Amino acid sequence: MTKDISVAGTDAVDEAPPTRRDQLGMVSAEWAVGIIAAIAIAGVLLGIVTSGPVHDALLKFILMVIHSFSGFLQ
Repeated sequence: MTKDISVAGTDAVDEAPPTRRDQLGMVSAEWAVGIIAAIAIAGVLLGIVTSGPVHDALLKFILMVIHSFSGFLQ
């Protein structure tokens, strides 16, 4: 059983509240900020990876992996 909460003598109509646009995605300004942030992070990571010690460590690791898997190819 439901209660009727209408007010007598008013012209109020039981309407749904106005719907807002779904906020599922980003708007243009948010996309711009997100892209700039992604580029900045990529630039920092590129600088780190291509620095001397990190570059040498990555190359050594890759060569070690290739060498360890080369025994399976024989």
